[in-house]
Amino acid sequence: MPIVDRYIARNFLSGAAIVLFILLSLFGLLTLSDVLEDVGKGAFTTFDALTVVGYSLPKIMLDLLPVTALLGVLIGLGAMANHKELVIIRALGPPIGRIAWPLVQVILVIIALVLLVQFFVVPKFELSAARIRAKTTPQTIIASTDNEFWTRSGNRFIRIGKVIRQGALRDVEIFELREDGNVQELVQASSVEVLGEGQWLLIDATTTDLGLADIKEDHSTSKLWQSSLSAQQTSALIVPVEAMAPLALYRYIRLLDQNNLDTHRYRVIFWQQLSIPVGLLAMSLLGIPFLLGSARHVHAGQRVAIGGSIGILFYFSEQMMGQLAILFDLSPAPAALAPDIFLLALALLFLRRIH
Repeated sequence: MPIVDRYIARNFLSGAAIVLFILLSLFGLLTLSDVLEDVGKGAFTTFDALTVVGYSLPKIMLDLLPVTALLGVLIGLGAMANHKELVIIRALGPPIGRIAWPLVQVILVIIALVLLVQFFVVPKFELSAARIRAKTTPQTIIASTDNEFWTRSGNRFIRIGKVIRQGALRDVEIFELREDGNVQELVQASSVEVLGEGQWLLIDATTTDLGLADIKEDHSTSKLWQSSLSAQQTSALIVPVEAMAPLALYRYIRLLDQNNLDTHRYRVIFWQQLSIPVGLLAMSLLGIPFLLGSARHVHAGQRVAIGGSIGILFYFSEQMMGQLAILFDLSPAPAALAPDIFLLALALLFLRRIH
């Protein structure tokens, strides 16, 4: 990469780092204020609240990256514009695309890092945060090892042999006790998929009725079971759908399809996850026209205000399109990608007009 390209990339990264630190601090404090309300419930402590916030930061960071990219361009390259460095670079004759190319290279590297965080960091951290927050429910987890869990709800005990991070449970046993403490019914399943709203899909399940007179056994390939676990208990065992890795979420959608269950909401979330790279690229390119066009003489504070306003509108448009897609049963891919593609087309149009 030539010296000028490295200089542009370095200024962009320094601006983006400042913005990301400020935004993470702000949203981290907002998350902490919300989590602190649970301190004192069950065994949940202030240290647990701080730990939950720490585990939540990677997911928050992914949500903030598009607006961080825009503000990083406006602040980092805005300093170059204020010192007439961009004017000098343009006077040397390179096209607009050549000035934007270092940003595109940096964004491609960031996209690769985003995928790594989505696949390996966010699911693990969100599951850990959910298990800590489950302390707000007294005696949620009776006993646990690194993989095995015992939970209780009334006269029902559940043993989970292994928790798969993508929301699947393995080697599950459900014990229903009589009032005298003896086992009345035993359900054994080789695997379980937690479908939400208290429903579990038991796969390769055997139900044994230990009646007083005789023992009855029933086997089924798959069946729905209404879980009695609370939301906190369930969240301690599975990764929230919004925090699943894209590949894991895709497999989860296929499983629901195979069992003729509604997958529309999950498809919208899946395409929203895939829209992050497009949004990153669009927001970074959109900042260049503000520096090279008629707005290049504006004050740095005005640039930040403009960028922040665009970022807020972009964030709310994404959230609104996702909710509208779920509410009105719109096609998931176009609804989730529409704001990002529109912004990318707008950025390319502005760059073309400047050129």
